[in-house]
Amino acid sequence: MSRGVLCGQRVDAHKLEELPNHDEKFDLLVDLEPQTSPEHGRVNIEAAEFVGAVHDALADSGYRGFDLVWFLLRIVFCAFADHTGAFGKHGEFVNFLETQTHSDGTNLGSQLTVLFEVLSKPKSERQRFVPETIAGFPFVGGDLFRERLRIPAFNSAMRLQLLDACRFDWSKISPAIFGALFQSVMDARERRAQGAHYTTEHNILKVIEPLFLDDLKAELQQIKLLRRGRAQELRAFQQKLGQLTFFDPACGCGNFLIIAYRELRLLEIAVIRELMAATGRSGQQRLDVTQLSVVNVDQFYGIEIGEFAVRIAETALWMMDHILNNQLSLEFGETYARIPLAKSPHLVCGDALEIDWSDVLAPAECSYVLGNPPFGGFVHRSTPKQDRTGEVLAQLGATGGRLDYVTAWFLKAGEYFRGRSARIAFVATNSIT
Repeated sequence: MSRGVLCGQRVDAHKLEELPNHDEKFDLLVDLEPQTSPEHGRVNIEAAEFVGAVHDALADSGYRGFDLVWFLLRIVFCAFADHTGAFGKHGEFVNFLETQTHSDGTNLGSQLTVLFEVLSKPKSERQRFVPETIAGFPFVGGDLFRERLRIPAFNSAMRLQLLDACRFDWSKISPAIFGALFQSVMDARERRAQGAHYTTEHNILKVIEPLFLDDLKAELQQIKLLRRGRAQELRAFQQKLGQLTFFDPACGCGNFLIIAYRELRLLEIAVIRELMAATGRSGQQRLDVTQLSVVNVDQFYGIEIGEFAVRIAETALWMMDHILNNQLSLEFGETYARIPLAKSPHLVCGDALEIDWSDVLAPAECSYVLGNPPFGGFVHRSTPKQDRTGEVLAQLGATGGRLDYVTAWFLKAGEYFRGRSARIAFVATNSIT
């Protein structure tokens, strides 16, 4: 790619065959935000097709609702863990499906139920006679495998569909688009009714960079220039990163939180790299990576009205955590997976305009509020949404009941931080002005 300047504007030039990889450059020609960013590519479409095939087959068989949602989340988490080494040996989960389930699918549901039970318990709490083929799987922790589901029934065709989904290389899927992938298997009318909307990674960075990332990177650059006390300042800066908190009161499937977490962890890895150099330690030394990282998913908070989206966000944050633990391990120590999941993001299922945000995270403990609340122009809003916006306005002594739905989040954020300075960044319609 070459860059130039034309009439005071930057010009990006690409070869014709490279254009499919840079289609975001044409966003200005349409009045809609693209639903996928260039890096998604064919691999994400394939992943959605595989998950969608399993979803449709199970739904058609009568396995629906809460159980289906949780079952799909567990399957994709297991497949992702299988391809990224979180279960220890790569391919352990697929091997289990291939060797321990009948070709006609008759025992697939029951075998998975036993596996899920094993994943939900520490080895000390498991039954004594757990099959050897399952006993080696680790305790995962968290809520993902805690609740018992109805046992799904499979036939041979459905078993092959599940195997295709699990053989797919999930390590190529970014957790940042995990929610969008899952939303693609939902009914489009339901998705619109819930106000589900995906913000591209490119646009998320437009929000989080000026909100906090640019300042943190600049601070690190200043520390790197120090001639004395650099190691001490680097340690203090890393501790600061581990104390920041991020709150998205309209988190959806967690895209903003996931990208913010990734960028914070990448910044921490840069700090650790500088710290190693400042103290004369080599990255090739065998180190306990658990003592290196202080940034974790429990620094992230959110509110979302749909339980399905909450669980997707939680799972995707754990997936991102594992990817970054792998990167940390490769640079500074032995391979390490943060399983069992000792810490979890604080995600609450509920209506952000009805919940007291202080019950989720005390304002004094909140570093940043960010996100992409639903827009809902007045004429497109349902009567309950119109009434709710009016209630928020009235509670805060404001007027303007015909304002877009998104303005209620700005008002709530202002009320949340009343009496103290704060950093807030929301995507919004231009009518907010």
